[in-house]
Amino acid sequence: MSDFSPQQRRMDQDPAIQQALGVLKGASDRYQAQVALNLIMIVIEHWIEASTLHSVDDLVDVLEKSRKADSSQLRRWYDVNETMRAALKLLEECPEDVQAKIIPSIQIMVENSLEKCHD
Repeated sequence: MSDFSPQQRRMDQDPAIQQALGVLKGASDRYQAQVALNLIMIVIEHWIEASTLHSVDDLVDVLEKSRKADSSQLRRWYDVNETMRAALKLLEECPEDVQAKIIPSIQIMVENSLEKCHD
């Protein structure tokens, strides 16, 4: 289970997310995009399952926030990758109970899919 506290909303501060991002940093752009899209699908599925996503507009609002990021805020490698930035923003904005279900499995998903990619 993650030690991420609810008051800390930046996803890149969570140890499991940090490890996953560390693995992704050296991966190809294609692989990074694939993982980001998978993460987006997982977040949306869990968000819908939790019955806290009320409309597509909720998703659009979150993605707009991600897209409108000030260029001075784009300091990390995954901020520059628009798909990865959107995936992390969706994860950041979803309810904490949904985050708690998803975050522990992200590192495993990244490592397993990277292994399959190199087979």
